[in-house]
Amino acid sequence: MGRHDAEFRAARPDDDVRAAATEPGLSLATSIDRLMRGYADRAAVGWREVAAVVDPSTGRVTGTLGDTFATVTYAAVWDRARTLATAWSRLGVGAGDPVATLGFTSADYALVDLAVIALGAVAVPLQPGAPQAQLRGIAGDTGARVLAVSTHCLAAATGPAEGCPALREVLVFDHDPRLDDHRERLETARAALRPSGREVRTVQEVLAGHAGVPFVPLFEPAEPADRLALLSYTSGSTGVPKGAMYPQRLVLALLNGEGITTSLPAISLAYLPMSHLMGRHAVLSTFGRGGTNMFAASGDLSTLFDDLALVRPTGITTVPRVLDMLHDLYRARLQLRTGGGREPDGTDTAEVLADLRDRVLGGRILQAFVGGAPVSAATKAFTEACLGVPLVEGFGATECGMVVVNGTVSRPPTIDYKLVDVPEFGYFSTDRPYPRGELLVRSTRMFAGYHGRPEATAAAFDEEGFYRTGDIVARTGPDRLVHLDRRNTVQKLSQGHFVALARVEAALTADADIEQVFVHGDSERSYLLAVVVPARHLLDAALSDEQLRDRSVEALRRAARAAGLEGYETPRDVLVEREPFDLANGLLSDVRKLLRPQLRARYGEQLDRLYDEHARTESDELAALRERAAGLAPEEVVARVVRARLRCPAADTVPGARLVDLGGDSLTAVSLSALLGDVLGVEVPASVLVDPAADLRSIAAYVRDRQRSADRLATAAAVHGPGAGVVRAADLEPERFVDAAVLAAAAALPAPPAAPPRTVLLTGATGFLGRFLCLEWLERVSPAGGSVVCVVRAADDAAARRRLDEALSGDPELERRFGERAADRLEVLAGDLGAPRLGLDERTWADLADRVDAVVHPGALVNHALPYEQLFAPNVAGTAEVLRFALTGRLKPVTFLSSVAVADQMDPARFDEQGDIREVSPQRTPSADYASGYATSKWAGEVLLRTAHERYGLPVTVFRSSMLLAHPGYAGQLNTTDVFTRLLSSVLTTGIAPGSFAPGSAARPYDGLPVDFAAAAVAALGAAPSRDFRTFHMANPHADGPSLDDVVDWLVEDGHPITRLAEHDAWRSRTETALRALPERRRRGSILPALAYLDREGAAGSAPVPVERFRAAVRAARPGGHADVPRLDRGLVAKYVADLRRHEML
Repeated sequence: MGRHDAEFRAARPDDDVRAAATEPGLSLATSIDRLMRGYADRAAVGWREVAAVVDPSTGRVTGTLGDTFATVTYAAVWDRARTLATAWSRLGVGAGDPVATLGFTSADYALVDLAVIALGAVAVPLQPGAPQAQLRGIAGDTGARVLAVSTHCLAAATGPAEGCPALREVLVFDHDPRLDDHRERLETARAALRPSGREVRTVQEVLAGHAGVPFVPLFEPAEPADRLALLSYTSGSTGVPKGAMYPQRLVLALLNGEGITTSLPAISLAYLPMSHLMGRHAVLSTFGRGGTNMFAASGDLSTLFDDLALVRPTGITTVPRVLDMLHDLYRARLQLRTGGGREPDGTDTAEVLADLRDRVLGGRILQAFVGGAPVSAATKAFTEACLGVPLVEGFGATECGMVVVNGTVSRPPTIDYKLVDVPEFGYFSTDRPYPRGELLVRSTRMFAGYHGRPEATAAAFDEEGFYRTGDIVARTGPDRLVHLDRRNTVQKLSQGHFVALARVEAALTADADIEQVFVHGDSERSYLLAVVVPARHLLDAALSDEQLRDRSVEALRRAARAAGLEGYETPRDVLVEREPFDLANGLLSDVRKLLRPQLRARYGEQLDRLYDEHARTESDELAALRERAAGLAPEEVVARVVRARLRCPAADTVPGARLVDLGGDSLTAVSLSALLGDVLGVEVPASVLVDPAADLRSIAAYVRDRQRSADRLATAAAVHGPGAGVVRAADLEPERFVDAAVLAAAAALPAPPAAPPRTVLLTGATGFLGRFLCLEWLERVSPAGGSVVCVVRAADDAAARRRLDEALSGDPELERRFGERAADRLEVLAGDLGAPRLGLDERTWADLADRVDAVVHPGALVNHALPYEQLFAPNVAGTAEVLRFALTGRLKPVTFLSSVAVADQMDPARFDEQGDIREVSPQRTPSADYASGYATSKWAGEVLLRTAHERYGLPVTVFRSSMLLAHPGYAGQLNTTDVFTRLLSSVLTTGIAPGSFAPGSAARPYDGLPVDFAAAAVAALGAAPSRDFRTFHMANPHADGPSLDDVVDWLVEDGHPITRLAEHDAWRSRTETALRALPERRRRGSILPALAYLDREGAAGSAPVPVERFRAAVRAARPGGHADVPRLDRGLVAKYVADLRRHEML
């Protein structure tokens, strides 16, 4: 390129000039002077030539942009700047006096800035789109002596000029006296300011009036480095602007091209605002390299691509908004090429990109930089493909300069940095896998404080002198930082989720149908809304507001899916705005960042009304459904109730959609259960809604079956009374669940034979314990030619078998063992614990009742968040159906898996392995406490079976199980939802643990048993011939066993980075906030849902329970070869870590 492009060659930096201009100890004015004289004959600035055109119909003179740039040399520019400085000095303006500038970036703007430097005054750039009050306040507070204003901004300058008593002159730049509009604006401003005595002159008038006047000497301060040179006001994108004081040494750093490859020629298109440091840096660094600053013809970027094509810059400094504009142009040209009738292919894409690179961007860009706001990965990838060079991405702050370039801390200027916790948003320096927090820095480019704001300056630094950037980052490696968001743009929703608004907005604007988006949240609401400016092709398509809204909502959801956003990060609804956010309406900063205070002020009331409208719509929709549900198909009712409750679009509530994928959880399921019951008159337990296999189709099918079926399971309301505050053992009579004929026949049935069972019915086989019970029983019945029949919740038998196969997969040895045992001894049937006859048809039920010898019933909905009434169908009525089966045809011994949690609400002194549950705990009070509903449902199951044993002689063995730990041998086999797994995962994820899990008392041994031992014990002891009702506390008896504190010690010793926090409450608080910031899937698997339980019970769980009977039985039977109940050991904890990684829980 260099050999054939004279302009390119002429713009190369001169090493001698650069060395002279960067000599240590120089003042800013002297450094500029050496550059201007050293590059005297080079083109310094250029602007689009304008032709004056007379309108023949009106006679008015207007300007028309030409296709050429006029240029002025360094010597001529510096001569004009010195003349302007001299003119000001004759007005009494001197070193240290503020000169405020209001206008768009231009050659005249640069001239004003150079004059300020020559005189030693202080530059105070103002933002053209700022409100009048803000402009007046800044000009007045700084005591500006000169207000330089472009012709286009004259109307906005009247207020600042009148509010500044020290003002000596209003200088008008970018003025073309040939144009009627310019002359009229000037006369209007003069007339407005004449009463106040303010003199208004144009640059041309000042230069002409001082031609030949000797220049005032360049300002040479005694201590140039620390002399104030610039007041750079922040954009106010999140609050009130503050004026960062820049001494000469920092402006010299901009001039010397900090972070820019100085050996490359600099032919630049200047279009970023000079009121922002990025724009000022771009212009000054081009001068510092002897390059040419060509200035964009329009401050609103309307001519940007035409300007780029004419200038053919060698580098570009830009912001994400401009890259979005480039992408929009690419999409438009791609569509034009294909005619919109076919999908573009690789050739189309390559040729359009090449055309943009060569014709629109000039074909000679050698370096590109983006900053000012986050840029999405998709936008960055597109830009690099379009430019053909790497896109350097940086972020920093006005106050401290550049901090990070391409994800790496920039040293220099950064001297040191640290991350500090932001507990209110769940960011901690102890977070895992990467520390996160607010970035604090020390830098060689640190500002000198905020002008006139000592309290704000003090608050900007911590006690060690680190500047608080307000940026939330993650440290992914040594000096590697990933920007997450701004501290003041994180929104907390009512359910506790945190949303990084800027990151979400960047992701959503990647869609072709979205031009701009402002995402809005409320801490009292559970979902987001947005204000959307649709893309131009939609606005030009003559669509109605409703059509635009629908297209915008669809586009947001499409972009959210593409970016992998969580459901709560996707706005549920939008306001459509046809007018873009821009500088003119005060909604964008000068670097095109959203001004959130102004956006909230403009749209806040409308967004609040939209929230209220949603609430009314939901109420009205549900009221209408109550009236019309009888005439509608269950599929429609279910979909409409889900849409009303979750605010989902109709397109998402398709039959195959799962509740969890639509943003539902256990609490949502409870409310939906109540709504469906209210609307349909059919109880739809929350267990049906949260089942992993359930979708809207299966939920509707459940409703249809219940509406058609004459068989109805007993409900909690029917058994205990509607809204019962107390549930009694006396309520749980078998007659309330099992038909009288079965009970009457059962009274005359003989005792079961003492022989080992050959055919066993197993519920809950896909559960954590159930899958290993399946294996144990297959091995037990195989020698005698017996079989195991598993009832699994699924749509059909084949799906049921697939679920069981999946549960026993992931480890080759486990799969081999199961495959060999199941080959001809396993029967898997689709069923449902929450349905009559366990979901089996009458023929299958009768066949099984005739040939099954024993029932093993670990099946239950294990959901510790649901209340008792929502667990009643699967856990109580389901157990009653097991009882009905065990009493049908012949008595079949029942092995029932209960929980040590039934001890809740019992007298500990009476909780043993011999007592009658009906006497020890005759009644319970349902509560919303974690696991209370589950414990009560297991208590109810025990009561039912105890009564059945007493009345009908049914042999029952109850195992009250404690925590079941991971399988010590099979990879990936752990219970991902139990408290121990959740706690371990959360400690490893957050990297923090309390000093002790039992503060103020001795740490208790952790009560947990490996699942392989538990399955062997249940099978061995349950199979032993008995006609009694037996209860075993399947818990760990070792008083000297390891505690949770020991478990954490093991993890630390194994090299896991875990910080112990002395204060338990501090650990609790930090853990909660850190976990709430996790992605939805990871958060669901954390300890977060069980934190309230830990508060009540402690992480070690309830007090130890008596285990003498169980331990004696184990020692006698030696299940699985175990001579005693095993201890929790270090090897099992190490396997947990591997399993958690396997399940992507770390």
